[in-house]
Amino acid sequence: MFPPFDILNLKGKAVVALISATVAVLYVMSAGGCDFGKAQVVKEEDEPHFVRAKSELQRGNISEAMSAFLKVVDKRTDAPESHLELGRIYLDEINDHIEAIHHFKKYLELMPKSDRSPMVRQMIDTAKKRFAATLPQSPFDNDARRMELEELLPKLQKENVELKQRLDDAIKLADSLKASQRVSVAPAQKEVRQTSRADKKQTQSTPQKIEVKRDVPPTYTVQPGDTLSNISRKVYGKKNRWRDIYKANRDRMATPESLKPGQTLRIPR
Repeated sequence: MFPPFDILNLKGKAVVALISATVAVLYVMSAGGCDFGKAQVVKEEDEPHFVRAKSELQRGNISEAMSAFLKVVDKRTDAPESHLELGRIYLDEINDHIEAIHHFKKYLELMPKSDRSPMVRQMIDTAKKRFAATLPQSPFDNDARRMELEELLPKLQKENVELKQRLDDAIKLADSLKASQRVSVAPAQKEVRQTSRADKKQTQSTPQKIEVKRDVPPTYTVQPGDTLSNISRKVYGKKNRWRDIYKANRDRMATPESLKPGQTLRIPR
């Protein structure tokens, strides 16, 4: 057996050798480019591609923004914000509902407890409904069409009553003119009668077009059963301006279908 002094001496040499080896490894790694002082993780929002994507999106350059967001997703495994923006682009701009659902689900996988998670789930439901509406003989499409026709029916009935009233007034006017011509001078009677008949015929065949000037309100309160299409018809007289209403209310609407009764919408002029 070694004396106690020799055992302590050997242990001391082993510790010195271990320290020397560790220092050597650290030196080699440092020389190879491993900078331990710069091991900070770059946030997704600070990624150059993400910053450029947001800038292009604000300028309306959808394809450039989408390309930049995809580069962030390819580079990082934790890119929830890029997945969310890509989902919105595919849903609202490209109408690729399958890709939209894919990116929305990726966001939920990375941020399941986010404050925006309920909104993202609602956008997934919207994407599913829009995809179902593209299928042949979609029940959703039939229901939407039926609702539009039911809303249009009262308006057509009202216009029909107005036209009938105008036609009755024109007939009464023609009869009145015809009766007054009977007491006119005989030589002019035939000419007046022909004029009366021509006026009556023209009045019956070409009713005057009624021009209605609409006073567009600055805001609109959502009613039960409202859609952006019928709100557009109510305030503008035509349903194809629903996109203008949606763009003016993006800060309070997740999707065009996320209307709530009692909600106040801005109406652009």
